[in-house]
Amino acid sequence: MTTPSGPGPQSMRFALHEVLSGMLASTERDSFTDDAPRLATMFEGLAAEYPLFAPLAAGVDPEAVAQALATLEAKGFLEHADGAYVLTEAGRAHCVTSKRTLFNQGARAELEGAARIFDTV
Repeated sequence: MTTPSGPGPQSMRFALHEVLSGMLASTERDSFTDDAPRLATMFEGLAAEYPLFAPLAAGVDPEAVAQALATLEAKGFLEHADGAYVLTEAGRAHCVTSKRTLFNQGARAELEGAARIFDTV
């Protein structure tokens, strides 16, 4: 279940780009695929494992994922080239700060678990 306010759907009270940013704070890799349908499928799978992602179980539109990525790119946190996104140094710093300020301890633990899955996509 997602709500269409702001840039992209929201997971409970967080927009998709905020949840993605929280995950990126914990990833080991700085680059990842730009395959929005593949990433949407990953988000749907995370819904079965982590309550933070549960509202996404009903389905994630790949266009919403693309929009969330574009939001982070527009802010200079990601760069896009050759079929991949790269997390910039400024982007990593923003994501870490954002994760600490937006999410409580339980949600941060879920984001860290989700990041391990994200690193395999």
